[in-house]
Amino acid sequence: NIKSTTIKAVVSTQSTGNSMISKVEEDLRKRYQSFVSRYEAEMNALRQQEQELLAGTEQIADILEKVEIEKTKIRETIELFKSKDGELREFLSQHEKQTEEDMVDKQIEPKTALFKQYLNLYAEESALDDAIYYLAEALRNDVINIQVFLRNVRTLARKKFMVRALMNKVREQTNKCEIK
Repeated sequence: NIKSTTIKAVVSTQSTGNSMISKVEEDLRKRYQSFVSRYEAEMNALRQQEQELLAGTEQIADILEKVEIEKTKIRETIELFKSKDGELREFLSQHEKQTEEDMVDKQIEPKTALFKQYLNLYAEESALDDAIYYLAEALRNDVINIQVFLRNVRTLARKKFMVRALMNKVREQTNKCEIK
């Protein structure tokens, strides 16, 4: 009986040991699989990040290339503007000497000699009118006396009469030219 109890005790200890070993093995397998799964998940995430980074690197390289192209275009445009600015400044310095009055005179310059003569006579008549007006103002303000005023007004009036007579002749001539 002691033998059978000892055998039973040894068998039961062996089976308990085997069952504990199998439990430990199973527990280690589960832990190992858990570790491997976590490791594989981390590796997959790292591979995904690597692919995204590589794609980002390509995008950054494309963007940098486009930026360089744009910088080149901007430099060329700046150079073009600088050259055009220089040409414009040169043009302005050459034409700055012309005054606005010269430009206006060229705009209203008559086409024929008769019209030019008529325009000059009209300007002279207006100047004589202005001179007579200012003489009258000077007399009214007691700057000149009546004798100086009368002498100058007579002289200016004679000139004005001659200018008007010449204007009438020029007008007749221009009418004859227009009828032909």
